[in-house]
Order: sequence, then C-alpha cells, then structure tokens
Amino acid sequence: MSLLLFLLSACNREIPILVNDWCAEEREATILEVVDGDTIKVDNGETLRLLGIDAPEIYYEGSSDCTTQESPACCNGVEAEDWLKDLLPVGTSVRLSFDLECEDIYSRTLAYVWLPSSGDTGAGEIFINELAIDEGMSRLFDDDIGSALDIRYYERFQTAQTDAQGRAAGLWGACL
Repeated sequence: MSLLLFLLSACNREIPILVNDWCAEEREATILEVVDGDTIKVDNGETLRLLGIDAPEIYYEGSSDCTTQESPACCNGVEAEDWLKDLLPVGTSVRLSFDLECEDIYSRTLAYVWLPSSGDTGAGEIFINELAIDEGMSRLFDDDIGSALDIRYYERFQTAQTDAQGRAAGLWGACL
C-alpha cells in the first residue's frame, strides 16, 4: 500500500522538462565580414551578434561610447576585432545555433557560432562565443538576461569569464 501512495504522490509533483524550443533551427553559414569583436556578417545577408558576449567597442571619431581609444568602453576593442578576424576570415564556414530570442533591438540575428575543427586532430568544434570570453576578448553579456536566464550556455560563459579574469587574459589584463 505504501508503494502505491508513493507512486501516486510522485505523479502530483512538478517535474521540470527541458524543451529545446529555440527560435530557429541550426544552419551553416559563410563569413562575409567581421564587423567588430562580437558582430559578423554572413552569406545570406544577415548581420549576426554573437549571443551572450560583449566585446569592447571600436573607437571612431564622434563615438558617444568611446571618447578615446583608451576609454573603458573601447579598451581592447581593436584587439578583439583583430582576434575575431584572424579566427573567422572571409569565406570561413561556420555552424550557427540559437536560443530563445533570435533578434536583438538592432535587428541583428543572435547566434552561437561554431567553427568546425580543421584537419585530422579529432578535436571537436570550436565554440567561438565561449572562446572569446575565455581569451579575454569579450565579457559575458548578461545585461538583458534578467530573471529569464534564457542563454543556454550562461554557466559555461560565467566559468570562462572567471578563468579569464584569473589569468588577466585580454581585456582583463589590459583594461580592468
């Protein structure tokens, strides 16, 4: 009888179910341009914002965010852009995956970018978003997460940022 009561009580509990309810299906793309340290353009005409990261801005005359190239918002911006250009040169094929939201307030597509491994090393794909944080080329972008925590790699990104800060990698050594 006690087993029956246990089974019945277990049926009344809420059990969280993870649903892969991403805003779009994974797809392949080819890099046309690296705009800055967290934005790229791909062959279908989309401008992609690398989801979950925030690279420093690039100084340009008249910028409201960066009064000089050394200002906090711009520190390491050129380095972050150059790093991403080296990693994703024009013509590079990448895999894109998505999260709950597919577009930001600037109508850019929000995406996770994966670079296939090269050669016969047996290594898996390179997760560009996470690597950018780990190398100190960007920080975790959590300004708009709020209570939703809808970035599925949030904890990985937090760990990568903590590691980068501990090593004073990239912007953590140059700027902060």
